[in-house]
Amino acid sequence: MSMSCATADEVVVIKTIDAGRYADPQALCAPDCRQALVWSDWETHVAKAMYEMLRGLENVLRSTIASRLSTYYGRADWWNAPRLNLTHATMSKIEKAEQKLSRAGVPVTPTAVQCEVSLGFWVMLAGRGNDYETQLWRPMKAGFPGYRGRREPFYTRLNHLRILRNKVAHQDRIGGRNLAADRQSVMTAIGYVSEAVARRVEAADTALPLLLANRPGVCAQRRGSES
Repeated sequence: MSMSCATADEVVVIKTIDAGRYADPQALCAPDCRQALVWSDWETHVAKAMYEMLRGLENVLRSTIASRLSTYYGRADWWNAPRLNLTHATMSKIEKAEQKLSRAGVPVTPTAVQCEVSLGFWVMLAGRGNDYETQLWRPMKAGFPGYRGRREPFYTRLNHLRILRNKVAHQDRIGGRNLAADRQSVMTAIGYVSEAVARRVEAADTALPLLLANRPGVCAQRRGSES
């Protein structure tokens, strides 16, 4: 039976933060291997870098969709337009945002509400909903000049990134994903609105390419035992 390469203090840290769950399968010499800390730290930095890009995507979606729908429905709180029939799930996100602002003593303005809702809200607006194809997609799609396809593939890409964002937010392991493809997907989605913004976000992200080029490896003790 293999012995861990970690010190007693390292074992305590590994167990306390559950570091082993971030390592690639077969990378550790033992469940409390020192290399688990390397993987955990790497995962933290990867998640930070990915979150920054996803934050950029969320800002772009919020600004673009809110502007298009406010103009089309003639009011800043476009979700309250009489001719708009949103699903219960969509309206519940608005209501929860309003309640949260009220509890915090923040004025419940349309701008504040739209800043409070999550990425999932904006992605939901591109879904099927209650005839969202007509009610939302048609008036909002002009805000995405870089996209020429149908609504469904657009939604599929955004929903994929929403799931990734939730994994980052909930400290799930993302190192096993094709992160280079995820990064490109974020840039593509931002580029639907503006190639200039996408280039700016990509240029600002110097961290993730470097991290992907320096992915942690297998514990030296495990390599030695397998040689």
